[in-house]
Amino acid sequence: MHVDISLLGGFAVVVDGRAVAAHAWARRSAATLVKVLALRPGRQLPREQLVDLLWPDLLLEQAAPRLHKAAHYARAAVGVPSAVVLAGDVVRLLPDAEVAVDVERFDRAAGDPASVGEAIDLYGGDLLPEDLYEPWADAERERLRVSYLELLRSAGRWADLVAAEPLDEEAHLRLVQQHVDGGRRSQALRQLEAMARTWRGELGAEPGPAARALHARAQAMPPVEPPSAAPGASASRVPRPATATVGRDADVAAVLSLLEGHRLVTLLGIGGVGKTRLAAEVAHAWGQATSRRTCYVDLTKVADAGLVAELTVSELGIRSGDNSNVVQMLEEALQRQDLLLVLDNFEHVVEAADLVAEMLQWSTDLRVLVTSRARLRVAGEHVHEVHPLAVESSDGTGGLADAVALFDQVATAVDPHFELARHTADVVAICRAVDGLPLAIEIAGGHLRTLSPSLLRERLTSRLGSAAGAGRDLPDRQQTIPATIDWSLQLLGPAEQHLFGLFTVFHGAVPLEAVEAVWADGDVVDPLSVLVDHSLVRRTTGNRNEPRFGMLALVRDHAARLVDGDREAARAAHAAYFSSWLDDLYERRWTDATYRWLDDISEMLQEVRAAHTWAARTGDLPLTARITAALGAYWFLEGNHAEGLRWIDEMLAVEGRLDPYISARIHLAAGFMAFPSSRPEARTHWERATVLFRELGATRLVAYGLAVTSATYIGDVEQTGLAMRTNDEALALGRGVGSPALVAQVLNIRGELTRVAGRDEEAREAYEEGLQISGDLGDEMYVSVFLSNLSYLADHRGDHEEARRLTHQALRICWSQGRRLMAAWTVSQLAGPEHALGRPELGAVLVGAGDEALRVLGARRHPGDVPEHDRVVAALRSALGDERFEELRAEGARLTLDQVLARVLDGDGGVDEAVHEPVENC
Repeated sequence: MHVDISLLGGFAVVVDGRAVAAHAWARRSAATLVKVLALRPGRQLPREQLVDLLWPDLLLEQAAPRLHKAAHYARAAVGVPSAVVLAGDVVRLLPDAEVAVDVERFDRAAGDPASVGEAIDLYGGDLLPEDLYEPWADAERERLRVSYLELLRSAGRWADLVAAEPLDEEAHLRLVQQHVDGGRRSQALRQLEAMARTWRGELGAEPGPAARALHARAQAMPPVEPPSAAPGASASRVPRPATATVGRDADVAAVLSLLEGHRLVTLLGIGGVGKTRLAAEVAHAWGQATSRRTCYVDLTKVADAGLVAELTVSELGIRSGDNSNVVQMLEEALQRQDLLLVLDNFEHVVEAADLVAEMLQWSTDLRVLVTSRARLRVAGEHVHEVHPLAVESSDGTGGLADAVALFDQVATAVDPHFELARHTADVVAICRAVDGLPLAIEIAGGHLRTLSPSLLRERLTSRLGSAAGAGRDLPDRQQTIPATIDWSLQLLGPAEQHLFGLFTVFHGAVPLEAVEAVWADGDVVDPLSVLVDHSLVRRTTGNRNEPRFGMLALVRDHAARLVDGDREAARAAHAAYFSSWLDDLYERRWTDATYRWLDDISEMLQEVRAAHTWAARTGDLPLTARITAALGAYWFLEGNHAEGLRWIDEMLAVEGRLDPYISARIHLAAGFMAFPSSRPEARTHWERATVLFRELGATRLVAYGLAVTSATYIGDVEQTGLAMRTNDEALALGRGVGSPALVAQVLNIRGELTRVAGRDEEAREAYEEGLQISGDLGDEMYVSVFLSNLSYLADHRGDHEEARRLTHQALRICWSQGRRLMAAWTVSQLAGPEHALGRPELGAVLVGAGDEALRVLGARRHPGDVPEHDRVVAALRSALGDERFEELRAEGARLTLDQVLARVLDGDGGVDEAVHEPVENC
């Protein structure tokens, strides 16, 4: 018999390949006995010493019955009569078995200089984290941790060492040094900033002179690209459940089997049955088994079916730029994709079912896994019904039923001293009362901190049997969750009940500050903590790992029906908060990297839309206008143009009633909406905004208005003088107000104006200064823009290898960030240096691929790029002849943007061959 015992990172026992279930250790004393013995040499201890460790307050005679009982339950859990042997004065663990303890394996590897890497891999986490306050584990935990940290240090695993010990100064500095030595300026600066935050938060001090010296070296480095990413690497990850999934192994296997033979599978079941968790388990299993990509789309983020394509594009890691046809964009992104797409919570956007059917037509290698409370009813759909967990054991062995095992898992997390064996009858009754519905079990188990299992059973079953619970026009099973929520509320105090009602004004997971904004009764942390403990509110993390708080849609829907009284005050507070939040972001955008404030708005977009809807419905014109004014650049860069135009037109229609400052910002936003199609119209709006900002003394916005106005003259040779004077003033004002992000944007426009006018040296100075600023900000989006523009100048002066290298750098950033519009512009730009380096065929293919990508995106070429593009196309036609050029351009147009990017960026050696392969076969 072979037994594996794991203690690092958590306790687990495996007997002859069979894992001992967590619920088998319902008796805490049994698990503790095994842990203590497993940690001792030879897995044995004198009886008296063992008793002193486990029951230090008892005499040996008093503790003896407890020891015998713990040993009995340990034998039962392991399933071996000789698992714990009490012979004479010694207690032994598994004396007749071949036993492997991970701590012993770690110690052996750690003592062998040739096995350092193996030892590091064996360290699955600190010793027994569930026993942090047990004296018998403290010294050993610290010894092992120190050994692990020293191994990381000896191996030079500085990133791992920083993660394990955030206050290790040497590890931080070595990691920064690695970034500096590797030319990774942005990563070095970010690591130094993370170090400074840790020092300030933990030590109340700044890092020392060594860190300051490295900071100066990093600042002096030229900005460079981030590491390249694989296509679609930014697609959203499938959420990984925080706890072990109970009772779904058969479901996972069945769904995987369905996916092997069918391309659309719908997990169908009532709310709270665990469809999302099952989908996550299936997606992870699918990815491990096939090595294929997966992408997760949480459809609770959108309010109607018309936004499904937009959200899916975003979760695929694609930036829509100025594209207004996101369906077309989604089609291009999915063409020939070998991908599992998980569409979660489809029932409230079921009108988008036809879109799912279209997705499957766009790519024959795409598979879609949907969770829903209703069928999609489209061709090819195969349904797997997800049922509640079984309340009675069906294996004939007398083992725990799945529902009971889940309750045990929840209960143990709430109360580590919970012993299922003492409360089995009550637990079975509770699980039966909620029909084995997982969410109801979780909510019920959350009350064990305040109620005993017997009292919980009494309260729960009486509530479920009440008229209030039975009077709803829903199937019997669907009455479980509402009834569970009802009695949960009765167990809460007035403050918690009030906050529960207020939470219905939110449409997703929000920061703590948003919750505080709608709460007017003092500190919100205490009642919020109670709601989180009872699973009525879920804590998640935001895009920067900040805490977020939200309700499951099922809970929110029921709460909205339950809550009495007027919630208009909370809605007003919600709208006011998110309006102020947008104002704060608007200020931050002048000093922060572009992608950060864009991502922040995207994360809270449904709350912003709800705030705008409320403000418009109630006739609060100032609030409606403030929200609209804050989004112009966001719409321009991220899409949603139809929404932007509609909101802006509504505000322009009542401009005379607006505050002048807001009116100016509305014109600024209107200019962004007009710029892609009509530069004269954009100029009119921006000039009007600039006049208003001057009158108001808003210097920074005057600079911004002048800068974007100057951009409308790019390529207008007759107005170059006016454009440069306008840009000169914008640059001077921007430098004066100390807004680096603004200065970088002004410099980019300046570079465009001078480059198109043939003044390359002035353009180079503008681009290089802007590149330096953007690199300092960590603004990789603008770094790619400057690299791309500098490649034009390298091409002009005949340094075609440099032009190609810079364009590749820019493309890698665009690709890694999912900014398809910029990638489409830039891939055509690569045609110039490729032609100059003697590869005109490749250049023609790239022109065709870029043109087609822009067509699919519904976008125009940037004004500053048009003359360059026309010059290269003319040169290619001359070199190849019109007929051959058109053949090759058509070949390029048959490549998706992902395909052409993968080929041109597939290392320095195989670029030509990779792209020429389809050309030679045409």
